[in-house]
This record gives sequence, C-alpha cells and structure tokens, in this order.
Amino acid sequence: MTQESALSLMKTGKNFFLTGAPGTGKTYVINQYIDYLKKHGIEVAITAPTGIAASHINGVTLQSFFGTGIRDSLSQYDIENLTEKKYLWDRMKHLQVLIIDEVSMLSPQLFESINQLLQTFKFNHEPFGGVQVILVGDFFQLPPVMKNQEEKRFIFQSPVWNELDLGICYLTNSFRHTDEILLNILNEMRSGFVSESSMNHFRERYKKEPKNNEQITKLYTHNVDVDAINNQSLRLLDAPLQIFEAHTTGQKKWVERIFNNSLFLPKLELKKGALVFFIKNNYEKDYINGTLGTIIDFDVFGTPVVETRDGRHIKAERIEWTYTDNDGKALATIKQIPLRLAWAITIHKSQGMTLESAEIDLSQSFEPGQGYVALSRIQDIKGLKLMGLNAQALAVNKTVLEKDIHMRKNSEELHLYIENTDTESLEQSHAVFLQKLGGSTEKGNKKEEEHKQQKPKIKSFLESKKYFKRALSISEIAKIRDVTEATIWKHLYDILDDDPEFDITYLQPDSNIIELVENTIHAIEKKRSPEDYLENGSIRLRSIFEKLDEKISYDDIKCAMLFLE
Repeated sequence: MTQESALSLMKTGKNFFLTGAPGTGKTYVINQYIDYLKKHGIEVAITAPTGIAASHINGVTLQSFFGTGIRDSLSQYDIENLTEKKYLWDRMKHLQVLIIDEVSMLSPQLFESINQLLQTFKFNHEPFGGVQVILVGDFFQLPPVMKNQEEKRFIFQSPVWNELDLGICYLTNSFRHTDEILLNILNEMRSGFVSESSMNHFRERYKKEPKNNEQITKLYTHNVDVDAINNQSLRLLDAPLQIFEAHTTGQKKWVERIFNNSLFLPKLELKKGALVFFIKNNYEKDYINGTLGTIIDFDVFGTPVVETRDGRHIKAERIEWTYTDNDGKALATIKQIPLRLAWAITIHKSQGMTLESAEIDLSQSFEPGQGYVALSRIQDIKGLKLMGLNAQALAVNKTVLEKDIHMRKNSEELHLYIENTDTESLEQSHAVFLQKLGGSTEKGNKKEEEHKQQKPKIKSFLESKKYFKRALSISEIAKIRDVTEATIWKHLYDILDDDPEFDITYLQPDSNIIELVENTIHAIEKKRSPEDYLENGSIRLRSIFEKLDEKISYDDIKCAMLFLE
C-alpha cells in the first residue's frame, strides 16, 4: 500500500494498524495525519510504550498519558483510583484520536488495560471507548521483554485486537533502502527464509570496510561491548576531555526515571574528534535521532559543535526533559546535551535510527529480530561491515510470520478498495468523520471549497494524468500532489495500462541512454543470474544500474524502459 492510500484511509475515522518494513515511511504518514487532525481541530494523543520511542515522534509515553505509572496491568481497584483524578477526566473528555507508535514493544496486558480505562472514562463499551485508534509499528522489530516467557508477547494475540476490527495499512515502498540487494535480504528475513544468495552477500561483507567511510558506528547485542568500545575510542583521542554534567531538579528517584526512559546521560564525556550521534529529533535545528557527526570544536560557551556527514555544522545545545506526576505537575527536570558517543550502540537502542554505514556483530544474538533490526538500520549492503553471525541472528518470530501473511492480505484488499473508490466518495467519508468529532471541515476560503466540491469522480492515477498532459516531471507531480515519486511512477504505469496510446514522449531520454539500457537488459537476460531477478521474474533495477557503472540514474533507466520495443 502507498503512503497516500494509507493516509486517505485513516481520514475515514476507522481503526487502523499502520505497518511495513523500516524505511517505508510510517512516521511520515503519521505526522501527515497528525497535522491534518490538528488543522481541523481534532484532539489527538501521540503516544508510545517507552520514553525513547515517544521522543522519536515528539509524543509522550502511554503510561504518562493515562497515569498508569510503571504497572503493566490494572486491577479494578487501580482503575477506580484513576477515575478520581480530575486531570484524567479533562484529558479523556477531549480525546478523540489515539495514536500508539512502536506497538511491537507494547505488552498485551497494558494494551488491554488502556482499553478498560477508555471504556470507563468514555462511558462506552466499544473498544477503546469508541476513540479512533491508530496503531503503528512493525512486529518484526524487537518485542517487549517479558518476565514470564509463556505469556502472550504481542498485542495481536489479545482479544482486544480483534475487537478493534483494525484495517491493515501495510506500506511496501522503501525510502530508506536504495539498495535492492539489502531490501531483498530484509524481505527474505520477513518471509522466514534466507537464501544462499543472501548468505553469499553476508560472506562478501565479512570484515570488509564500507566504502568512503573512515569512521562507522558499531552495533552490538550487549551493553558491555558498547561501553568498552566507546570508552576506549574516546581515550585514544589526543584532545582535552570535556565533561557535561546534566542540570537536574527534583528528587533523585524521579531524575533517575528520566535517565532510564531516555538516551540522555547524567555525565557526558566528549573530546574534539569524537564520533557522536544526536538522540532527539529537532527539525528546527535540522537534526534527528541518529544523525551522525564528529565533534570539530567547542564554542566560547563550551557547547559542542558537530560536523555532520553531509558537512553541516550544528551546535548541540542543551535541551530539557521533564517528568510529570499524574496531575501533570513537574516532578523532575533535566537539561543535557542531546548527544551520545557513536563508535558503538546497542541494537536495541538503534531502533528508529538510519545509519549510512555500520559495523555489526551478530555473533551473540539471543533474541529473534535482533539481526533484522540491525541490518535495517543501514541503507545499502555496501554500508555493512559484518563482524559475526550466529543462527539466531537471522531468525524472526514464527508467530509474527504467520500473522504477517494475514496482514498483507488484509492490506491488499484495502488497497484495491481505495484504488477503485472515486475521490469524491473518499472526501465525503473524510468530511463525515470530521463532523462526527465536531471538527472544522473548512479547508480554506469558499472558492477553494467550491473548487474541490466540483472535482469529477476520478481515480487517483487519473488525477496525476492531467499533470502528465502538462509535460511535468515525476518529481514536480509528486510535489504538487504531496505524495512520493514512487507513487507517481505507479500512477504512470496505471495510466499506460488504462490508455496505452497516452503520449509521454517528453519523458523519453536520449537515444544513447535507451540503447545502453536495452543492451544491458539483453546481457542480463542472456546470463540469467538469479541475483539479477526479483521473485516475480522481472530484472532488478539495481542490476541494470550497477552494470552501467552507476552512471545512469534510476529515473533515466525507468524512463528508458518505457520506450523499449
């Protein structure tokens, strides 16, 4: 399913589970939906099961939002106590949409407790008290740690999952991974079988340095390895040590709670030349969680200056994190530099990051999904330096594998539905949901509203067709329609299927490019190497790209293929 389709489905007001492999844009879609809701005056709660996960989406923990504390399940007594909290009544009264990110880390017990709480506060026995629920995550990621391994580990094993009647939006286009080899490996892992061809790629990357990377981040399964590597690497730098103690207020136990629920350190030690990564998203300062760089200086106030991989200079100024009680009162606050040493990171803490390259040691993997999480951090197989691999490293949970088959089928059915539903019908369902929640349906001035109401009933790809008629580029159309370029490429294929005579000659590249692409395809077809083909029998674009010495862009290759006999 495309990002555009998933967003349109959410606007109908039904409950959905947004999933897909890392890099498919789940966070992007959620941010788009949050902006849409806020624009129309709809109250939305943005939550996640852990502090680290919540910080990635600028949200709060579920426990904080619902006042449950550290308890994983609630008794009737606990619920009655919570109903005595006025601030919770005020909060729940206005809550209309609940978003829970990283649900693979959410225990079934807490999931069921939140359901009970909302039914109580909303005086409504519907699942989650009738609030629209958007769950986000990927169950192939690491699951929650359970004291009793016999307990259910995933929320889809809870009866509440079925009661929610969730539609599945399974995103399929990867925007993180530009390499089809790595993408194929990850897809194989998601299918439960890793081919010998993929194993050969791992062997080729064994202790092999990534190209154009002098320093790379190391991912390990255990904290002890990470701490030893970072401390030793820092000591080897011939530069004065700079120590940043966190500024804290509040009782010790609450301050410790902040450190336990975040990546912030009580004492951060840095030197000029240290490899670091940012641990928070800050779009105004132009860095995100996982942005890598090197300390190049400290300004006159002692603030670290980080040079990112793309040459930007960012001052890593202290930021604040507050821990509040059930009444919203601040119990503790810390101010600290949002950096950590990045020579090494645990795989668990790397979830949500995007790394240009990484040295990964999976020789001590002990949990299904660790290898998948680690490998999905990088963008290209050439960015991998593999130090070790055990049998557990490539395993994924069998229960998840079985559930994933049903999820894909559900998503495909929804995708067909939305592709065959006219735009006007979808917009009407969006408006009905907004009106139900008392939100504003105004989208601008009356002229804009009248213009939208006069739109003909057309499919999504036909809306793109009018821009192709104006001879606009793929990127220009994607920008106008506020979708990805991959979506516009799909629309183009749909247009040509619907209208084979449609004129797209303006997209035709130079004849020499077409000839080179055609000759390369013939050479691949003659050789018939399995690694050059996708499961559906089509030739991998990556293979054509590499055999052309990476001198012709992917877009030019795709355009050339449109004009082959």
